[in-house]
Amino acid sequence: MNKINDHFLFFYAALVTLVVSFILGSISFYSILIVEKKIETLLTAKNNIEKNYRKAYLLLKKPQFFAQYDRFDSEGLAAKNSINFFDKKIASSSVITLEDKKYLEILLDRRKKGSTLGAKTMVYFLIISLVSWLLYFKEKKL
Repeated sequence: MNKINDHFLFFYAALVTLVVSFILGSISFYSILIVEKKIETLLTAKNNIEKNYRKAYLLLKKPQFFAQYDRFDSEGLAAKNSINFFDKKIASSSVITLEDKKYLEILLDRRKKGSTLGAKTMVYFLIISLVSWLLYFKEKKL
C-alpha cells in the first residue's frame, strides 16, 4: 500500500496562514503603536482642546479593521451614536468641549478592542502555521 504524501498541502497551508498572520499583525500593530498613541496624545492635550479633539475624532472616525462601527452589538451601538453625535457637531460647526471627551474615549476603546482582537487573531494564525510547518517537516522526513 502506497503512503500518500501531503507535504505540498502542509507547505501551502503553512505559508498561507503565515502570510495572513503577518497581514493581520501589521494592521493591528500599526493601529496599536501609531494611530492609538497619536489619538491618546491628542486626547490628553491641555491646550487647543477643540483642535486636538477634532483631529482625534477624524482619526477615530476611520475604524480599525476589527472594530467596525456597523457591527450589531451593544458596544457598536454606543460607538455609532458617538459618531452621529460628532458628525452633527462638526456639521453645525459646534465647539467640541472637554465634556465630549467621554464619547471620544468610547470610540478609542472600541478601536483598542479591535486592535487586540486583530493581534490575538494573528497569534491564532501563527499557531496554525506552526502546526502546519511541523506536519510538513514530519511528512518530508517520512
